[in-house]
Amino acid sequence: MTALFAPKSVNEFSALLVECGERKKHFVAGGTDWLIKTRGNISDEAAVFDMSKMPELRGIEIIDSSLRLGAMETMTSIHSNMAVMLNATALSDAASSMGSVQIRNRATVGGNLANASPAADTPCALAALGASVIVFSISGRKVLSIEEVLGSCPNTNTLLPNEIIMEFCVPVRKGYVSAFKKIGSRSEVSIARVNMAVSAKYEGETFSDARVFVGTLGSAAKRCLGAENTLALDPSLREQSFKEALCEFAEQMIPGRSTLSYKKSVLKALAEDLLGMLEERVRVSEKSGEESHG
Repeated sequence: MTALFAPKSVNEFSALLVECGERKKHFVAGGTDWLIKTRGNISDEAAVFDMSKMPELRGIEIIDSSLRLGAMETMTSIHSNMAVMLNATALSDAASSMGSVQIRNRATVGGNLANASPAADTPCALAALGASVIVFSISGRKVLSIEEVLGSCPNTNTLLPNEIIMEFCVPVRKGYVSAFKKIGSRSEVSIARVNMAVSAKYEGETFSDARVFVGTLGSAAKRCLGAENTLALDPSLREQSFKEALCEFAEQMIPGRSTLSYKKSVLKALAEDLLGMLEERVRVSEKSGEESHG
């Protein structure tokens, strides 16, 4: 018979992992993706873990120069949190744009990464922000990047069978702005057809130390180095060069795909929107006299 566990601490969770031995394990966060994937088709020998009761997997706080996010924080709690809005604006953008209100109230940031969908919104934003992922198992903890968790295979993460995502650490950096934007198939409950996140330091009229990630191009979010380099150009050259670099990236990622032309046109539109968002956030920061942190 399928076993159901709801550990109330990481220590209890560790003990249950040992007790379950080699049984197939399902770690359920918000369940919004897991329920669709399994559709009740679970082995009688499996063990299902409800991860929502462990306080170690919750919380949003600034610790030293990092923003800590518990893996069980929902899209709603992330979007409504002022520390996220001020220090990881792209993540706030992504969380607010995901699905319906009902989905945002259930879906978690840890589950969104673990599901490893090419269309996932928060992994794209977290990658652009340079977030680290703290992974827990009975062997201890380890730190991975978003790219290392996603690997190269869509819909499959690189975590080992007994590993879970415990929390995220996003660096808080003065003078940086970020933004996330997507274009989906519907105005509500939208799953991204193309999404993109950008983080960069602003210096006068130019940007530096940029990170640009694009999702839904055949795999999980990928970094576009060519597009990053264009953000350091003079404003008169920046937008067109940014668009061209993104189109070249799409050609490399999905050559010959029937959707290539469409996705290139969408990337151009996203590029224009994202640059506008970054520039507006710089203006707001300068007007307020407070240096942006992300």
